Amino acid sequence: MQIEEIDSMWSKDCKIDRNNLTEETIRSGILHQKYLNLLMSAKNKLIKLTNDYLVMKDLRTRYYLGELTKEELEQYGWPQYQGLKPLKSDMQSKLDTDSELLKIKLKIQYLENIQYQLESILQQIRNRDWAIKSHIEWLKFQAGN
Repeated sequence: MQIEEIDSMWSKDCKIDRNNLTEETIRSGILHQKYLNLLMSAKNKLIKLTNDYLVMKDLRTRYYLGELTKEELEQYGWPQYQGLKPLKSDMQSKLDTDSELLKIKLKIQYLENIQYQLESILQQIRNRDWAIKSHIEWLKFQAGN
């Protein structure tokens, strides 16, 4: 799921029909379930990607140290590392700029943004009932009750 798709869905779902507040109160639970499912899916993907990152980090460390077998190099389509074996103190900076790891990190950051977006939407849904109740109280006040 893309951030833009979630934005589009929420733009439609966030609207409250002021003429049918009872239905809108009931709809809050449905919206909560919808966005909670999306959040849990994003969290599960984030867990998997984080694990993938750790596995790839280990592989890339072994790659730079020249510890991968010929079969492992062929499996990942990587050429044999021709540079100097990095010192332990230089290994982290090598890994921080590694293109394979950066690809996974970018996906992780994107999923973290989706997670933040969905958590914000869920907070708005929690506040929705309060907003509906306040609107009902305002209507009562205007009617003189």
